[in-house]
Amino acid sequence: MKYVLCFGNPYVKDDSLAQQTAKRLKLDGIEMVSCNSPEEIMFYMDKDFAILDVATGIKEAQVISDLAQLESSKMVSLHDFDLAFFLKLLKKLNTKSKVRLIAVPAKYPMDKLEKRLKLELL
Repeated sequence: MKYVLCFGNPYVKDDSLAQQTAKRLKLDGIEMVSCNSPEEIMFYMDKDFAILDVATGIKEAQVISDLAQLESSKMVSLHDFDLAFFLKLLKKLNTKSKVRLIAVPAKYPMDKLEKRLKLELL
């Protein structure tokens, strides 16, 4: 079984696409998992997984496997503990898991997203 861990805020239109995908998309052999917090990744470290999240500043879906490409905001409090920061922390801890982040623009069409996920995961 492969897993797609879907992040974002379901209450913010420009950050909810991955969460909507978790609820709507059904692909054979792939479980779409709605995640609320970055530490949920820890439960999948020994499994075949990809992360799906909305990214700003892109026009097409992108697969990111080099975590150095991720931008994270400067932390002022634990409220700033975002997905990018958590993934970089995992890398520094020398976890052996390969991380694939599928970044999509906020208004990416669901049919294009489905095709891209099939291409990347099947």
